[in-house]
Amino acid sequence: MHVTQFWHKAKAVAEVPTHGEERWALLNLNQGSPLVLLGSAAAIWELIDGTRTEGDILQELNRAFLGVNGTSMAEQVRSFLTELSVHGLAESNERSSAAQPDGPSKGAEPRY
Repeated sequence: MHVTQFWHKAKAVAEVPTHGEERWALLNLNQGSPLVLLGSAAAIWELIDGTRTEGDILQELNRAFLGVNGTSMAEQVRSFLTELSVHGLAESNERSSAAQPDGPSKGAEPRY
């Protein structure tokens, strides 16, 4: 068994999607300024649901953004999740898990 971090959206977040586009406007109601997510950053936001780990998110992005460097994408997703956490928009919690997929994936650089 190993410890896996599952990502979920913070409780005090207001979110507004732009229909027909990959764009989300986010605001932590307890903190500061709104943040607008575009493209793959918006795709990552939609995948954060409390049931997916960072590895799960990478696998989904791999399916959506074929042909992008997997190592680079893994670093970018990790950095982006950390940035969301710093802004109080997403949080991770660790749970014990027998076998969660982790592995390299491919995707596109998050835009925000």
